[in-house]
Amino acid sequence: MSNITIFREIMLKQIITEEGKETSRKELREQLVALNNQQIEFEDKKKKTLTEFSLKGADGPQLDRIRQKFDAEASDLHVRRDELRMNMDALEELVVGEEVVIGSVEGPYDLKVGDTLDAAVNAEIILKDGVVVEIRQ
Repeated sequence: MSNITIFREIMLKQIITEEGKETSRKELREQLVALNNQQIEFEDKKKKTLTEFSLKGADGPQLDRIRQKFDAEASDLHVRRDELRMNMDALEELVVGEEVVIGSVEGPYDLKVGDTLDAAVNAEIILKDGVVVEIRQ
């Protein structure tokens, strides 16, 4: 056997551009607005639910369980908001022209006798504003 097809990980890298940063800023701002709207809806739902259960004569332990459920959901919203803000901060630190890893894909490679393993397993696809600008092997 003189060759074999293997599957290898191919790194996806993005070249940072000002246009790309602005697009990401806009997406993050939209996500933050959506999250803030969720927070407002959540607070309304929490208030209505607690009032409704109180008026129905729910006992202390039952109200505590409901509050715990709402507290867990509120905590999740805060974590998501913090993650968005950290992503916004990280975005501002990116330097235009810099390459950053954005993920990976798996692809076939025809490995032949005499090939160096390093060349076989190291591959990158370089993107700029969503367009492939280079393939490195």
